[in-house]
Amino acid sequence: MTDKALNNQEIDKISQKMDLLIETSSTNLINYCQIVQKKKGETKFLTAQLYYTVGTGYYSAYRAIIADEWSSPHIKRAIYYLRKALHELSSQKDKYYSFESRKGLAHFSTAHLRSKISINLANYLSEQHRHLEALEFYDLAIDEKNAFGLTTKARCLIEASESIYDENSRFFFYKQSYRLSKKAKLSESVSTQGEQDLFEQLNHRLNHYCKWFEAQYPQYLDSDHSDTYKENFMNRKHKSYLDWVGKNKLFLNFTNNVITEEYAYEDCLYLPSFSGKINHLLLPSEELAYHSHFEEIKDTYKYARYLLHTALQIPIETEHMYNSTTLQVESYDSTFYDLKTNHYRTALRCLYSIQDKIAYFIYKFFKVSESEIPEHKVNINSIFSSNQKPAIWLSEVKNPYLRALYFLSQDIHDTGEKNSTTNKDPNANLFLADVNYPRANVVNKIRNALEHKSLKIVDSFGYELSQRPYNPENTLKAAKIKLRELDPESGEHKELVEFIEEKKRLQSYGEAISIEDLEQQIMDLFKMSKTAMMYLALSIHHQEKSLPDDDTLIASREVPYR
Repeated sequence: MTDKALNNQEIDKISQKMDLLIETSSTNLINYCQIVQKKKGETKFLTAQLYYTVGTGYYSAYRAIIADEWSSPHIKRAIYYLRKALHELSSQKDKYYSFESRKGLAHFSTAHLRSKISINLANYLSEQHRHLEALEFYDLAIDEKNAFGLTTKARCLIEASESIYDENSRFFFYKQSYRLSKKAKLSESVSTQGEQDLFEQLNHRLNHYCKWFEAQYPQYLDSDHSDTYKENFMNRKHKSYLDWVGKNKLFLNFTNNVITEEYAYEDCLYLPSFSGKINHLLLPSEELAYHSHFEEIKDTYKYARYLLHTALQIPIETEHMYNSTTLQVESYDSTFYDLKTNHYRTALRCLYSIQDKIAYFIYKFFKVSESEIPEHKVNINSIFSSNQKPAIWLSEVKNPYLRALYFLSQDIHDTGEKNSTTNKDPNANLFLADVNYPRANVVNKIRNALEHKSLKIVDSFGYELSQRPYNPENTLKAAKIKLRELDPESGEHKELVEFIEEKKRLQSYGEAISIEDLEQQIMDLFKMSKTAMMYLALSIHHQEKSLPDDDTLIASREVPYR
């Protein structure tokens, strides 16, 4: 990586050159992106601006070849660098970045840059049919008072509603689009500089949508069921739990993606109806195999969700009968062994299992060949990818929501940039990893440590203190320096080699993560799991609509409920 940090003028020149390469459809665009992505700015604001420029370049390269290669790595890199840009701004507290220009002191708005990055990132996700994930990034722009976020989110909701098979949820997507469109027309709704023309164009197109909605739903313009509906709670504990689920948009339904009122307090996500040939060999339970498996996935999610909420209410190191019969080893690294952290571990295992269960569902439903992927090797990575490219079966199925799942799986197993998923050393231990930024390295490290090694959930302050040697000479770095000074044939050299090897062996024994970072990771995995289940259901709905209408005798199976 280039050592010299770039100032504002240098980054501005890079931006101008990138614009020129994009406008002229230059063949040097990708090469230039690859050069620039290794650089950094003098401040986090400037680095964010640089990554935004890189992401824009990669997206333009993707648009040039989208017809030939839907899975182009360029779109993954575009999203990757915009996420990275947002992450750089996450710690930016100042409202403005100030610098000396030829005309004197100049100011750049942090809110302006953050909203611009957020809208582009959301638009790029929508390109991948990941509308449900795009919504939160439009919200970031709206929070920064950028009215262009209102119109682009409204457009996204309209596009998403076209595939939502649940009429009730589709209505709320329509209604939210209408509200956003009306708000965008208010005099105080102003877009940022450089977006006014696009804002006005989209506003004009949404005029037609508003007229359609007003004609279609005249009785629901001012209010709807969500305004007056009251949930029948069993007790205060029940209400507290459901309020928490609704606020965090963790209910398994599409409606909770756009409203958080009590009307959305239900887990009613179900598989769309699909038909098949009449097969007298099937038992009733076999006819319902897909529905039963989907119910199992939902139940695992709901159980993990309850465990997380329960754990969040438990004070750290609360005594419990489960471990009251033993003495705990003092490991001198501030590791927690209690009910709270074990609930977190169990919730994580549930969420990891959901990923692979979804993969297995896809394997069976879409009849993936055993010769392409042996059944015992099916997981969330293998079902979609082979040799860093989409699996053959996926390339042959023109299903936008399977492709959305493919891209979502990349967030877990690949970021498109090896050894570049954090702003710190990606090979460093988990505790030092930058857990806020795109998740692949961290998610995989946590899963591997939890299932195969040792995962220590620690107090961050105490753990940091425990990792500092009392004597600065007793560090691995100091030992390696001393080793070079010793006679290779001496006994002292041989002993020090043994000590260094033992240090490395035990240093990599497990991974540590602070309890705060782990809670964030779990919440991110919940949102990812919910989204994956929704894309799965939408992919089945799309598949069913795409089937040819021939003379084959088919039947639609009615799903019984208890």
